[in-house]
Parts: sequence; structure tokens; C-alpha cells
Amino acid sequence: MSHFSRITTSITNLKILKKSLKDLNFEYSINKTYLKDGNGNLEYVDIIVKKNDKNIMGFVWNGKEYAFISDFDLWQHDTQIYPENIIEKILQQYAINSIIQVSHNEGFKTVNKEKLTDGSVKLIVQRWN
Repeated sequence: MSHFSRITTSITNLKILKKSLKDLNFEYSINKTYLKDGNGNLEYVDIIVKKNDKNIMGFVWNGKEYAFISDFDLWQHDTQIYPENIIEKILQQYAINSIIQVSHNEGFKTVNKEKLTDGSVKLIVQRWN
């Protein structure tokens, strides 16, 4: 039975969220719209995310952070999208982009970014005084 899943996140920066979605090859729109579940129910979202021309998820601002919204049942027939880990991938990319932005604001430059075999990311930044 289709229904929306809502996951609270710590995502607060729209610019970094948009960059993270782009880095993960998702198309998105920041036009406020509705996401439809498998039963035809609608859920308001601030950001709609598409993959393979399908609206697959969204984010809604709750006043302090963005909540992730999706109907995972809609994804069961799509072999190119794996809902089990998509929010983890988005959160990981958001964290990487947040660290890079903060470090650049503090005068550091990114020297190396490497994806390790366990899925983690090694990020090296440096600053010369």
C-alpha cells in the first residue's frame, strides 16, 4: 500500500542541498508543488526531485530544516533507483558540500576528495598562513 514516508533531516542550507542534488545527478525544481503517491494522494513540497523524468521525492521546509518526503512503493519497479540508500547518499553529499563550503569560508582550499571502498569520503583541505 502506497503512502508517503517523511524523514527529518539536518539539512538547512538550500544552496548546499541544490548542489548536492546536482552532484548526484538529480534534476530538481524549487517551484512549490505537490508530490503524488501511488494512491493519488498529494503532499506539498518546496523542492521536487526527478530522476528519469519521474517525480520521485521532495523536500519541505518546516521552519528550521528540510524534511525528505517520498513514496518508496513507487520506486519498486525502477531498477536504476534504490530507495534504501538514497537519503543516505543525499545526506553524505550534503555533509561533504557543507564541510567544503565552511572550510573555503575559513580560507582553506580543497586539495583532495577521494571516495573510499567502504563508501566513505576522504577530504583533504589546507590553508597557508
